[in-house]
Amino acid sequence: MLAAIAAFAGTLPGSTSCEAPFQTPGHGFALDEELARGQPEAFVSDPVWLILRADGAMHLGLRPEWAQRILTLGWGTVHPFARYMAGAVPPQSLIVFAPRDEEELIAARSIIEAAYGYAVGRIGDVILPDTRW
Repeated sequence: MLAAIAAFAGTLPGSTSCEAPFQTPGHGFALDEELARGQPEAFVSDPVWLILRADGAMHLGLRPEWAQRILTLGWGTVHPFARYMAGAVPPQSLIVFAPRDEEELIAARSIIEAAYGYAVGRIGDVILPDTRW
């Protein structure tokens, strides 16, 4: 599952594998500068928008309403630093649980696409104006 997630994240335009920030076991995915038009909350650590942890869980940011859906469905949790370091880490910073089977892998890919869209400043096929602050 880990290899499938990494392969998928690496196929998204402008997304490249990199060292995970904060000495996190696993690896990150960064966006090319010209594509990174999302709000700062979309990034784990600019320009990294996704950390694929060694256990298969994913650290990423989602629009608040999408993050709420992930939490409601029980597919992830708010990043612990967002709980204990209010303001330092945005509340839509999530840890999404590792997929256990093909059905959950499909859901994980959809979540990754949503995080990617947030980071590039896009919702579906609609490209938003540059939203960097």
